[in-house]
Amino acid sequence: MEKHINTFLQNVQILLEAASYLEQIEKENKKAAEFLERRDRECEHGYASTFPSMPSPRLQHSKTPRRLSRAQKHSSGSSNTSTANRSTHNELEKNRRAHLRLCLERLKVLIPLGPDCTRHTTLGLLNKAKAHIKKLEEAERKSQHQLENLEREQRFLKRRLEQLQGPQEMERIRMDSIGSTISSDRSDSEREEIEVDVESTEFSHGEVDNISTTSISDIDDHSSLQSIGSDEGYSSASVKLSFTS
Repeated sequence: MEKHINTFLQNVQILLEAASYLEQIEKENKKAAEFLERRDRECEHGYASTFPSMPSPRLQHSKTPRRLSRAQKHSSGSSNTSTANRSTHNELEKNRRAHLRLCLERLKVLIPLGPDCTRHTTLGLLNKAKAHIKKLEEAERKSQHQLENLEREQRFLKRRLEQLQGPQEMERIRMDSIGSTISSDRSDSEREEIEVDVESTEFSHGEVDNISTTSISDIDDHSSLQSIGSDEGYSSASVKLSFTS
């Protein structure tokens, strides 16, 4: 939207420059017309003042053709100058009208005129362009005010979030440090228990020999008890030996 506003303002600026250019051309044309009118008056005055009041016939016959030829040359030169000025003025006016027509066509494209408007005057288009520019400026001011409010609200929410995250972040760091300490203590205790279990299951070669010898002697005693019970005529109860491993 800002791009369209800038483009529209540039076109309006061009139109204003064209209007000032037209005013300048009109002033120059007015000055040229005044100059031509003054030249014509001067020529007429010079032509009327060339003849003496009562010249002698000889002087009249000798000087009149020269004065007449000089006046004719002067009048012909002024007519040529006026013709050149007129052609220049017509060319400038033609260019001015073409430039003004182009600016008005561009202005019709930029201004929302409505479907009911078929013909427009230059003054009407300029008034509508002025009103449209005021509307765009008002919309731009409202948008800028709304943007500033949103930026202030964003800064407030950001500060509030930082305030809320401060205690939570410290608590989280403290809990993480406590959890890491507990986990390290557990890992140390588990490591010690594993070392104790491994040490309790280790035996020397002498203990293994004693255990095997004791087991063999216990089996022999059990066999002798069974044979004695059978000789005496009663069945001996089976003796259960528990072995600790």
